[in-house]
Amino acid sequence: MQQTPDFSRAREILQNGLEAGAYPCIAYAIGCGEAVLDSGFMGNKQVNPEILPLERDTLFDLASLSKLVSTTMVALRMLEQGKIELTDPLSRYFEIPEDAPGGRGDVTIRHLMNHNSGLTPHIPLWTQTDDPANATDVILRSKPWCAPGEQVHYSCMGYILLQKILEQVGGAPLDELAKHYVFEPLGMHGTCYNPTTKNVVTTEFSALHGEYLCGRVHDENASFMGGVSGNAGVFSPLDDMIKFARMIAAGGVLDGNMFLNPRTFEKAIYNATPGKNEDRGLGFQLTPSFSYMTGALFSEGSYGHTGFTGTALYVDRESRLWGMILTNAVHFGRNKTELFRTRRLFFNSFADAFFRAQ
Repeated sequence: MQQTPDFSRAREILQNGLEAGAYPCIAYAIGCGEAVLDSGFMGNKQVNPEILPLERDTLFDLASLSKLVSTTMVALRMLEQGKIELTDPLSRYFEIPEDAPGGRGDVTIRHLMNHNSGLTPHIPLWTQTDDPANATDVILRSKPWCAPGEQVHYSCMGYILLQKILEQVGGAPLDELAKHYVFEPLGMHGTCYNPTTKNVVTTEFSALHGEYLCGRVHDENASFMGGVSGNAGVFSPLDDMIKFARMIAAGGVLDGNMFLNPRTFEKAIYNATPGKNEDRGLGFQLTPSFSYMTGALFSEGSYGHTGFTGTALYVDRESRLWGMILTNAVHFGRNKTELFRTRRLFFNSFADAFFRAQ
């Protein structure tokens, strides 16, 4: 007979992290498939320059979790509709500059989504051009990190190029495409780019802007791109992200409605980079048996993503148990060592409670 899992220790771990200064606030959820087993929030959405309490509908800056929630999902839906193909090369969508490295035009959409395009992981675009419209040329001309397909090197630049492809095919900016293909179908009505509400967590103090960032995307390249970028920029509240978590844990289905074709979803979480330095699906990070992201108890090949602000969502491949944290750890700066440890402790604890109750 199954018992009700006791997640009190998992909640205690998050409270301990709060008291240790790992983050000013945190929202969390635990579930299995479409079922939500526990959720909650604690702390303050801002402590500097004044204390403001976190609310359940407060928006979090998802940072690179945006790659999964928005850009990847738009790409997968367009793939299903026959609007793009994974083997499409960059040369199909862009005029490759004459001074671009050789073979750059042969990089494919699959390479971009698997993070094995060979593109450099990071370029501070705002130092290379004053005009966001020139970002594509800057990236295409950049020095390769390695040959396409050779190794996995997580690249925000690849996802900015993917954004430009999707916008070209979809005939609209990414924020509109995400609303049409993802947020509205999943009922994520509070999720957006460039939020207008003031109920948003505050992230890091910006020397550039002379203030703590609240409602302005934390990622510098996404900010340079106007807040709408393939690599970051999505803001979302806990309950919206629970809907997304339930969908990916149920294999692309939410409340009986097919969001992604199950065949599409299985291809998305398939390890497309075996033998490389990191396991990647189509936009999904796949974890080893002992993961820096999820601790020791999630099975090999579990899937999800993280965000630099402190966000994380992962699903156990074997049981479809899932856990999520949303936080603004960068409010205290970029040293997030204590957050990472707390995250692993949290995942180990709720996974142990779940499996003991089975």
